[in-house]
Amino acid sequence: DYLCKPEDNIYNIDFTRFKIRDLETGTVLFEIAKPSASEQDYEDEDDSGEVDTSAGRFVRYQFTPAFLRLRTVGATVEFTVGDKPVSNFRMIERHYFRDRLLKNFDFDFGFCIPSSRNTCEHIYEFPQLSEDLIRLMVEHPYETRSDSFYFVDNKLIMHNKADYAYNGGQ
Repeated sequence: DYLCKPEDNIYNIDFTRFKIRDLETGTVLFEIAKPSASEQDYEDEDDSGEVDTSAGRFVRYQFTPAFLRLRTVGATVEFTVGDKPVSNFRMIERHYFRDRLLKNFDFDFGFCIPSSRNTCEHIYEFPQLSEDLIRLMVEHPYETRSDSFYFVDNKLIMHNKADYAYNGGQ
């Protein structure tokens, strides 16, 4: 379950682009941009014309097993802010395999001015995983998950989820 509702995002923070790259080689591993407003409206409707309120709150990733052996990854995020100033914008992200916490990340975005477009790159230092754990993570796609919690002035305003498969290219 999500720990907050989409309408808790009173700052209208909207993530519009996301890129992951290997910092050692500079290789872009994943990149996505949000569709335009008219494309988004069409994609958020199901066959009954209902809008999916969790759209944009969940992402499914597929990587190769080599991803699990990376040491340092840069994640660049682009986002817009509505007409309110955003103080102390922070993200806490937790990554799990099954019920085991793999790593907790805590990043500060700081202050964001109203009606702005912002870009920030966070550096992820990956934990070194045992070969047995890597094998299990590859053999069990989408059992690796993450929760991303976004706070403004220590108040939870967004909660996003993702799951991961590391069997790409096999």
